Amino acid sequence: MKQNWLKQVSMMVLLSFIIAILPQFSLAEETVGKLHGFVYGSDGKKPLADAVVLIRETVSQRVFQSEKSKKSGAYEIINILPGIYSVGIQYNGKDYNVDVLLKIEPKKQMACITLPKVEEKPGYLIHCKSPKCFFITPCGWALVAGVTAGVTYGIIKIVEKQTSPTGI
Repeated sequence: MKQNWLKQVSMMVLLSFIIAILPQFSLAEETVGKLHGFVYGSDGKKPLADAVVLIRETVSQRVFQSEKSKKSGAYEIINILPGIYSVGIQYNGKDYNVDVLLKIEPKKQMACITLPKVEEKPGYLIHCKSPKCFFITPCGWALVAGVTAGVTYGIIKIVEKQTSPTGI
């Protein structure tokens, strides 16, 4: 009888301990976020396989990253602390910054990310065929500034001659 009573007490203590710890585990799962989605090429249609999605928290600079994306472009990042994150992609040995901010909350979020288009040539790219487009280039601005300076100088010289005290 004494052993039966001892078993019951030890089971009650064990059950009380489990009940006391159980809410902490469920709260821990509720305080982190999860992000999943798809990564697409710069055309927005072709899924990228083997791309890694990185997110960086804007205040603490802490980085979370996914495993390589699947053939369908699917990725997943788990156990993310809540906050505002900037997004980047590593693909084919290159790093890309995506112009997007994500707010991660203690829930499941989804984001489909498109690889940014790579500029083919640095500097000014003009794709306008109109003659008016010349004036948005650095040479066009220099021409406008030069003509404006010449006209202003000419006006000053004309006004200067007309208002000369000697009349010459």
